[in-house]
Order: sequence, then C-alpha cells, then structure tokens
Amino acid sequence: MRVSILIDNLTKKYGDVTAVDGLSLQIGEGELFGLLGPNGAGKTTTINVLCGILEPTGGRVTVGGHDVTNELSKVKEAIGVCPQDTAVYPFLTIKENIELFGDLHAMPDDKLRKNLEYVLEKMRLLEWADKRAGACSGGIKRRLNMAMGLIHDPEIVFLDEPTVGMDVQPDTQSGISPRN
Repeated sequence: MRVSILIDNLTKKYGDVTAVDGLSLQIGEGELFGLLGPNGAGKTTTINVLCGILEPTGGRVTVGGHDVTNELSKVKEAIGVCPQDTAVYPFLTIKENIELFGDLHAMPDDKLRKNLEYVLEKMRLLEWADKRAGACSGGIKRRLNMAMGLIHDPEIVFLDEPTVGMDVQPDTQSGISPRN
C-alpha cells in the first residue's frame, strides 16, 4: 500500500511549550484517519504542519510523497483543507466563493464547472448558490467551507473539527430524518 502521509518523530514547540512531542504515524492511500484528543493535545498544530502552515521544530513529514518543508508547493497541490474556523468571503456568493478556490488551484474552466455543480449538490448548497455567503447561517457557511476545500478534487483532505457548526440534515434518500 502506498503511504499518503508519513509523520516521523514530529515535534512542534512554541518557545518552552511543546505542542507535539515525537508523533510518528503512517496513513495509507485510501485510508480514513482521525486525530482524537482533548483540547490542547496538538491536533490542529499537527494538521497545520501537514498543510505547511507551520514548520515543524523537529522530525520528518511527507504528504502525498512530498516533504512539507522542501516541497510545499507540491503538498498544496495534493491537499484540500477545511479549517477549524469557518473562513468564507462574505460579499461573494456561495458559488463565487467555491469558484474562487477552483481558480486559485488553476482548474480548467470545464472541470471547475463540473466540480462546482457536484460539490453544490453533495454539500446541499444548490438553493443557496446565488446568495451572498455573509447572509447565510453558520451551518451553510460551514458546508460552503467544506465545498471550497473539495472543489479541486484533492488527493488528501484535512478536516479540522469538521462537524463544528454543521447543521443536521435529513437523509432524503432513505427517508431518515432527525425526527424519525
């Protein structure tokens, strides 16, 4: 099995505070993996190192076969990110926010249009597509944030606290709803 993420003895310090202390793990291609732990355990710090937002203090980290310290542009091509805090452009519509992230990933127009319709449908955002993001509920903004991280069909997706602020949605396919 191909290794998608390799963390070898990762350490991240902020001055005298050690946020991540010697973390080692391998995540294979196609695996779904969750980091669980109490607040302050270093989960977001680890994700930020994997995304290249923070430099590790020590250890070796590769994402998609690329070293996060020396091949950051390749890492960024391979990943999609939904950060812990919802981050959308309030004056753009839902659709424009997603298109912007597709453009930032230099997606060809035809693929962007195809993927845009797909993520709008899968994230149940079609009816809000032309509304300004700032006028939407927190739950809609959270789904938008996730769609922005998925628009370019990344090889690896990082979801930091993905259910925070997410509205419960009924499953219209099976007839199951939160009230049943």
